[in-house]
Amino acid sequence: MSSGFLKALLLVTVLACGSARAADAWSHLTDWDGKYPSDQVGATKAGLLDQPALRAALKKLLPRAEAGTLAKLDVEAPVKKSGDYLLVNKCRPNNCAADMALIVIDLKTQKLWAGFFSREDGRASTRWYGSADDYSVLPEDIRKEFLSRHGD
Repeated sequence: MSSGFLKALLLVTVLACGSARAADAWSHLTDWDGKYPSDQVGATKAGLLDQPALRAALKKLLPRAEAGTLAKLDVEAPVKKSGDYLLVNKCRPNNCAADMALIVIDLKTQKLWAGFFSREDGRASTRWYGSADDYSVLPEDIRKEFLSRHGD
């Protein structure tokens, strides 16, 4: 075998291993389906949003102010699996309809979206952040779920 062929084979092997590790970093996230995001599932000793791959993706995705907002949203609903997506709903205690966030994790493509809604002093604000695409690519039922939580 030529050295060029061996180098190409080594490169393909390294790329395949890296891709498999990336997929493995997200595959266990389905363990949180039906559990609270702060639950420590399995041997991880950390909640869902504190999983290394997800924490890194959120850090890259969110501006510092929004990361701070997310950290203040202490009320959680159980994580819900919808197709290839995991949905993480969080809100501010005693003010869920006016201060909330939805984290959408695409398990298949390893994409992430974070939607925030806040209402204060007669003003309302909706902000979406996506790792690759606009939130409009999300399934309609997920977008409707986010809107339904805004209250009156």
